[in-house]
Amino acid sequence: MGRGRPRDPVHPRPRHRVLLPPCRRAEPLGTRPDPHVSEPTERARLAAIAELGIGLSTPQERFDRITRVARRLLRVPLAEINILEESTQFTKSPQRSARASRMLRADSMCDVTVQQGDILVVEDATADPRFADRGVVTGSPHVRFYAGRPLVVGDGLRVGTICIIDSEVRGFSEEEREILEDLGRWAERELREIAFSGRASETQERLRPQRLDLGEWSLDSLTTPLHDVAGDYTAWRRSGDDLSLELVDVMGKGVSAAIVASAIRSAFQARPELPPAAAVEAVNRQLLPDLTATGMFATALIARVDLASGAVAFVDSGHGLTLLLRADGTTERLASTGVPLGIAADVSWEEEQRVLAPGDALFSCSDGLLDVFGGRLDALDRLAELVRSNDDPALFERLHALADDAHDDVTALVLRRSKAPAPS
Repeated sequence: MGRGRPRDPVHPRPRHRVLLPPCRRAEPLGTRPDPHVSEPTERARLAAIAELGIGLSTPQERFDRITRVARRLLRVPLAEINILEESTQFTKSPQRSARASRMLRADSMCDVTVQQGDILVVEDATADPRFADRGVVTGSPHVRFYAGRPLVVGDGLRVGTICIIDSEVRGFSEEEREILEDLGRWAERELREIAFSGRASETQERLRPQRLDLGEWSLDSLTTPLHDVAGDYTAWRRSGDDLSLELVDVMGKGVSAAIVASAIRSAFQARPELPPAAAVEAVNRQLLPDLTATGMFATALIARVDLASGAVAFVDSGHGLTLLLRADGTTERLASTGVPLGIAADVSWEEEQRVLAPGDALFSCSDGLLDVFGGRLDALDRLAELVRSNDDPALFERLHALADDAHDDVTALVLRRSKAPAPS
């Protein structure tokens, strides 16, 4: 739910100190005299790089913006953000061509920066015996001036650098050093955000329910986040012949919506014994203060299925995007009869009943999927046809492809009851 994408931060104005919100600096690590770090430290450093997952990534504006600012403020022709891998240097920004730029660490000046753990300034590389014979000095880009700052993540692990390069010999003032330091903090903050989002995405993926096959019944779902994590979720729990299921769609996108979705998921899981209406009312009472404080709400389909009889008791909390597809080819939309979670305190939800007969299916989706079809409710007819004409693997492959054009998280759930075998 919710529309639009986050706006990019405003660029710092040229020739002024880059002002960033205060952030905790890593503890000073000191200078490493030997270029060969201890094996455990190097393993940890390489593991941190792998966790970032940017070694084979395409250009990202979040980093290109930093190097553009660096070139402008420090008046140099080239600024880079580099990641120092085991034996190569990967240039994350700028991208010089459609393919990622790599070079051997042995030819890299940034390798020395990472080793020494502090800003490295080389005013004339041809006069410095450490660099005079390196290929980047003797050949293109003919480096003369270099200044680089290590980028630190995790427990003081130096994974890369931000550096500026010039083909002319030049000095480097204290003010310029402070600017490079600020830009380094900015780049580190972006790396930390990537690491956090990656861990959050992995955790959310592990929490997604596995396909359920129970004789004549099958249940599966798909969630494709717009960003790294989703504010939608599906969940189900089985106890004997009772199957409880949820599809929840939190207003908004990204980390804030995912945090709220996690709280809602936990609140429902803590009440497995309650029927749908009572569960919705209890969760709303518990989370209303938090939802009010954050200005958020959530729509939901909460259902309990009797696997023996096919009886379905459900509450639609402002959702309205659930279809009951009958074996005879008819379709019923289960219209919303209740308000979303987080709207008000003294509200109740009406529990409705249906029966899933052999050959029937229940399909529900988030409004992110509906938006792919222009946000019109008549798109549900097209989705119903997709459900009828595809088995679950093919259906979710189609929906995943549709999600590429979405501007929101996309979630869908399908519960099927197979047809009774024909009498012999």
